[in-house]
Amino acid sequence: MHANNDKRVEQLQRILEITKLLNSSSDVKYILNALMVATLDLLERADIAVIFLYDKKDQVLRLKASIGFGNIEMDLLPGESITGYAFVEKKTLYLKNHGEMMAMMHTMAKDKMGILGNTIDQPIDDIQSSIACPLIHGDECIGVFVIDNYLEKEPLTEEDVSLAELISHHATIAIVNAENYERELENQRNLKRYSAMIEEEKNRYEYSTFLHNKFTEMVLSGRHIGDILNEVSLMLKRDIFTVNPFNVISYYSLNYYTNIDALTHEQSKLFDRMEARKESNFYCEGLSLWVFFYPIMVNKEMLGWIGVVSEKSGFSELEKITIDKSATIIALEILKNNELTTLEQSLKGDFFDNLLENTSSEFVNKFAQKFNYELNKSHQILITKIDTSVMDAAFHRNMKYLYSEINKLAVVRFKDSITLMKKNYIVTIFDVRENLTREQMEAFIDQIFKKSSYILSFLKAQFTCRIAVSEVVSNQSDFKMAYENALQLFELKYDHSEDCTYYFYEDLEIKRFLLKNDRSDLEAFVLKIMGPIIRYKNASKEELYNTLKTYILSGGNWTATKEALHVHGNTLTYRINRLQEILSVDFSNYQDRFKIQIAFEIIDLFPEMKA
Repeated sequence: MHANNDKRVEQLQRILEITKLLNSSSDVKYILNALMVATLDLLERADIAVIFLYDKKDQVLRLKASIGFGNIEMDLLPGESITGYAFVEKKTLYLKNHGEMMAMMHTMAKDKMGILGNTIDQPIDDIQSSIACPLIHGDECIGVFVIDNYLEKEPLTEEDVSLAELISHHATIAIVNAENYERELENQRNLKRYSAMIEEEKNRYEYSTFLHNKFTEMVLSGRHIGDILNEVSLMLKRDIFTVNPFNVISYYSLNYYTNIDALTHEQSKLFDRMEARKESNFYCEGLSLWVFFYPIMVNKEMLGWIGVVSEKSGFSELEKITIDKSATIIALEILKNNELTTLEQSLKGDFFDNLLENTSSEFVNKFAQKFNYELNKSHQILITKIDTSVMDAAFHRNMKYLYSEINKLAVVRFKDSITLMKKNYIVTIFDVRENLTREQMEAFIDQIFKKSSYILSFLKAQFTCRIAVSEVVSNQSDFKMAYENALQLFELKYDHSEDCTYYFYEDLEIKRFLLKNDRSDLEAFVLKIMGPIIRYKNASKEELYNTLKTYILSGGNWTATKEALHVHGNTLTYRINRLQEILSVDFSNYQDRFKIQIAFEIIDLFPEMKA
């Protein structure tokens, strides 16, 4: 009896040591491993010690620590095998013999049973008894502590059950405390991260507010987009530029890595990498630099891109905020400029209409003074007409940009010029200067053609560009007539295979007088003189018509006509005689030839009269 008391005291002392050991750490993994070692040391009959903890998220019992169970990972469902049963019932399960053990273990899934049989230190068939103690905290089971032994030893006893339950009780407290401590640490870490995020967000907000105020102050003080870009370039210490929707570099500040010539040389490769409504970042081999594009947008409308040139590819958080805020303020400036352009267009339109109506209103005088238009000077009108099969929103957007570019060209060429847009016409009014040569005017027209070709190439539909230059207007009362005469130039026959062509009213000679006549009178004259050949039904009609035109325009030169038409002399003589018969004329008579020439001049003006 005395020996049993001594043994009991020793066991209690060992359990006290185990308790101290378990409570000496807040590390769950350390606690579990220490529990395994101490339990097998205390329970002499035990060979296997295993702890499963319940995972609420996955709703499984997950093996967390073991001795004698092999190096495996295993999950058990509640109710599955010895462990699962003890978990569900929340009471200690004591299996005293091999038969009870096998009956309970065979409730385990076959694949898990197979893994277990290949992993534990001795065969499953050698296990003879088991104790499974649920780890109860309050009303909740947080896991199961399992102890097994093999046949070569005595089965586990009721006394072992009591010791296992006592150890489980202290282990539960240690595990819960450790998990609570770990959760507290995690909460503190989360709080620290959250505080850092709040501080970072505060810094971003303060910096964003600083940029907003800075850029707003610049705009209010009259600074333009170029000034904003220069400021952003200094802040980023990188080169920066903007690209408009027509892939044209519109503003730039290049003080660090490159220059406009190098950038322009590489622009086709650069622009191929731009993406609408998305950022893009890539290495440009030609520049040996990184180029970052950031879209300039308002709602879903693309207004262009900001390009940033750098030696490195990345940006800090604050640098990205700088780019984003600059894109926003530039977008607003573009919209403001568009609105001002629209307002200016309206004023110019009213002024132009007043000039056409020859009204000397107070408005005309004020506008002329504002735009330096001197009413007492001689002026000319240049009309750019764009024809296309589809006049949609994209066409009008491109026309607005084309107007803007032509306006810039006109201001450079003619300082006090006025350019406005009327539907698919862009009208430029400029004062006539003595030193303006025909070559200079044609060079200016060529610039317009090049701009038109590039800008309108973004349209999916085909287009043609034609330009008419009016006669000189010396009096305001003649302005309407000069404008209408210039518009009539677009009715001239022209080669549709060419994208561009232009007319000077001064080159019309006879036509300028013909255009002053009523069209019905001109048509009657053509039918009177050319009617018989126009109505001629023979298959040779086209040959005869071309022969007549070539012969008349050559001044009645038989040899020149033969060479131009590449026909035999007899053939030409036959055709000329036949034409004289059809038209009832004598080509040796000057008046007859002159009337036919006038008819051809009229047909040039109105080609449909030939039909």
